[in-house]
Amino acid sequence: MTRVRAAADELAGLFVDDRLFALALALWLAAMAGAGALGIATPQARAPVLFVGLAAILLASVVRAARR
Repeated sequence: MTRVRAAADELAGLFVDDRLFALALALWLAAMAGAGALGIATPQARAPVLFVGLAAILLASVVRAARR
């Protein structure tokens, strides 16, 4: 069972290097999709918010990596 777990972790590592970064992206995209489904704002208004959020997540990830 340990080998299966190690293989699964290795396979996931090929696609997701930073789990917190991937989780933050997924949550942000889900939040924006939810906002779209609820009709909170027009697509033209949501697009800049989506971009700024993704840029902030990327910047935070870069800063965290630089501190390591």
